[in-house]
Amino acid sequence: MTKAGSKNGIYLLSNDVVIDQVIALINSIKANYSNDIPICIIPYNDEIESLKKIISQFEHVFLFEDQKSIQKWDHFVRDIHQIFLAYPFQDKPKRRIETPTMHRKYCAFDGLFERFIYIDTDTLVMKPLDHVFRALDTYDFVVHDFQRKTDRKKKTVQSFFNALKADYSSEEDLYLRFHCGGFWASHRKLFTEADLAFFLDEVKAGDAEAFRAEIRGELIAQLLEQTMLNYMTIKKKVSLYNFTLNEGAEHSTGCNVTSKHFRQSENVLYDRNKRLTYLHYMGIKNSRFFRLSRLYEKPIPWKQLAAKLCDKLLNWEISNIPYGDLFVHYRFMNK
Repeated sequence: MTKAGSKNGIYLLSNDVVIDQVIALINSIKANYSNDIPICIIPYNDEIESLKKIISQFEHVFLFEDQKSIQKWDHFVRDIHQIFLAYPFQDKPKRRIETPTMHRKYCAFDGLFERFIYIDTDTLVMKPLDHVFRALDTYDFVVHDFQRKTDRKKKTVQSFFNALKADYSSEEDLYLRFHCGGFWASHRKLFTEADLAFFLDEVKAGDAEAFRAEIRGELIAQLLEQTMLNYMTIKKKVSLYNFTLNEGAEHSTGCNVTSKHFRQSENVLYDRNKRLTYLHYMGIKNSRFFRLSRLYEKPIPWKQLAAKLCDKLLNWEISNIPYGDLFVHYRFMNK
């Protein structure tokens, strides 16, 4: 099936800075899911010359080129920021947390695929993703994460509930809808131009309160793309399914690199004998992946020992990357 006629597909967000992660992720998709699933890479910014060369080496991988969509989402997020900054808060947030241009992942809603999965680049796919696409037969938005627990601790859930009490009867109902921005599945055109205009009007009318939270006594403006994505799915009340809410189910597993108990077998991870859907290297800096990859592409023996020496002498911080050997396997697969 040609890319223009594809019903299902996968989106990534990338540029030249994360080439090593892109290669590892694509290899993991092809090894553990499908060699034929089309993969569309949305440009994080204009630094994509090396990325284009990498894309040319893979079948069924191509670049997202809809500049109107990119500009639309750039403008939408800019407008959210401007409305937030102009909003007459009783107590102004003292500090802002934001992620410039990560919001371009929203271009997936305007892309070629009728149904899609978006995956952050610092991720490895561990098994077939057909169950995720099947869930889209029933739901508008499908996720697999425990972000709700973090957002409750950070009081993001509380901030949203205070701003959206008219839409939700309890904070618990709202809590169960929070999700991560790193792995999610949805449908093309889930959010329309009318929806975006509605969101802007509602933020201006008072929903701006949802984007700030009190953390350790300090008011923080949380203008993260993940917070904005949650706002859109929560405000529109899209039907949402989270695999981790059904703890006994086959696909309910951990997914974060901070979990130390995963068992590794034949380059795949298991959580208490259940195969992971994906592993997210959340919090691992791009520079560490870069240094790890540069070491392992050199024709030298005793690489694990060399990694420890580089850590000690150069402060590279690569030998202690959780499941770093797994990343190396997929980064250099077929090499």
